[in-house]
Amino acid sequence: MKVQSAVALLLVELMVLLVAAQEQLKYFEIGGKLVLRPEFSGPINNIIWKHKGNIVAEWIKDKVPLEYLGDLKGRSELDLTTGTLTVSNMLKAHDGLFTVEINEKVLPGSFNAVEIKNLNQTKVEVIIRPLTCSSEASNCTMDCGDDFGDGQPVQYFWKNGEAGKWENGEKRKVIINDEETWSFKSFTCKAKNRISEKESDPLENPFFSGESALCSTEVVGVVMRSVALLFLPILFVWFFWHNRTTFCRCGCKDRENDI
Repeated sequence: MKVQSAVALLLVELMVLLVAAQEQLKYFEIGGKLVLRPEFSGPINNIIWKHKGNIVAEWIKDKVPLEYLGDLKGRSELDLTTGTLTVSNMLKAHDGLFTVEINEKVLPGSFNAVEIKNLNQTKVEVIIRPLTCSSEASNCTMDCGDDFGDGQPVQYFWKNGEAGKWENGEKRKVIINDEETWSFKSFTCKAKNRISEKESDPLENPFFSGESALCSTEVVGVVMRSVALLFLPILFVWFFWHNRTTFCRCGCKDRENDI
């Protein structure tokens, strides 16, 4: 009996995992659009979309004309060729599960609509911790913004210096007071979610000294002078070798005149 109960529980868990795997998260912004595209190919003879179990749109070829129902009436648009449902001017109450039935068969793939906040409405800045971080510290910590709340999930990117490249990273970045860090004048972060992204203003690097940049300039100068000193003798030899025939003719003519 216990074995049968364990097997039954395992089957239920597998079914839950299977349903979860087939469920797609669809993020939407308040006031924005939600576009739901079912994975279906072939002619559609009838279709029913539901939201939280309530019919949103229904159509049966040659029998029932396309009709929109419920709270999404006036906001919904159904493409009868592809089965795509588009809902405009989304509200918080429009989140939740959407399911679709095509040709009298409920498709296994469902859509879970989740509200997400546009990051353009959120302050994104590099926050250094501790706030009194100075050039004497061994390291400091920087955060890309505070809690983004309804803007989650968020990806984070960091850029070292104004000319640096964006690199994927974490919300928190630790900077070490070493020679590599000294060369960056500033740090910038960028937050990105499914519908938007926003970049912070550059934050001055507390460890910046400019020494590495100066050393690089001095090295370049030394290299250029060395190349010049090496090139001039080569140019001198090449010039005389290239014009040896001319010099010979002139010398021969002078000797003939002397005779």
